[in-house]
Amino acid sequence: MLSIETANEDDLVQTADLHKRNLRLGLFPRLGRHFLRHYQESFLRSPYGIALVTRDEDDRISGALFGTTANAEHYRWVVRNCGWELAMAGGAALVTRPAVAIDFAGSRAGRYLRGIGRRLIPRSAVRGPQASSAPLPVLSHIVTRQDTRRSGIGRRLVERFRRLAGAEGADRAVLVTEAGGLGAPFFERIGCICEAERRDEDGHVLRQYRLTLDPIETHAPYDPSPRTHAGLLVDHDAARQRAGLVGAHPG
Repeated sequence: MLSIETANEDDLVQTADLHKRNLRLGLFPRLGRHFLRHYQESFLRSPYGIALVTRDEDDRISGALFGTTANAEHYRWVVRNCGWELAMAGGAALVTRPAVAIDFAGSRAGRYLRGIGRRLIPRSAVRGPQASSAPLPVLSHIVTRQDTRRSGIGRRLVERFRRLAGAEGADRAVLVTEAGGLGAPFFERIGCICEAERRDEDGHVLRQYRLTLDPIETHAPYDPSPRTHAGLLVDHDAARQRAGLVGAHPG
């Protein structure tokens, strides 16, 4: 029977391999499995991260999903708490991949540095619309083993993400996928709405989709102040219990 669980560190070897083999768009897969493990671990550690896996009856991971409940706060937390680890892993990968390093320097380095700088600014110093904006969840990555596709695993992972992200108070999430890839038809089949198209640094056409979330209960106004990791895990567990998700196995 298929189970959907919160990922743990022991799962990252398999989930990084799934990511590397099946999600080749963008820079991160080109940095290799070691970097991907560090990157995926940031979703496990962040109080704003969601990391899910599906296991089959042989206890093998058949799918994985990584996302956030509040994307800006997630990356602010990651820069402050995992930044050096990710920088070292990424730097080591670039040293052994000179072609990727040249491409990174020409197409992404400036944007990454500006983004890191913005996230080092204390939130209390942020002005403008971002200062009072509601949390925006993002479904960052979803991947399944090739031999398990069209078996409902991806849909079940997305449904679990909708409940967990909705439990934090948001009513929608966004995701981005390649226009001509396998992701776009899947997301359209499950009801996602395409909001925009753009080209990335490598010239690929990307589509941004809106995913409606499942609010579980009435929430207090969004409080962007950092919470402890353990405290948020308690909140997440309570939300899962209210939704009947703890230990649940989809039929």
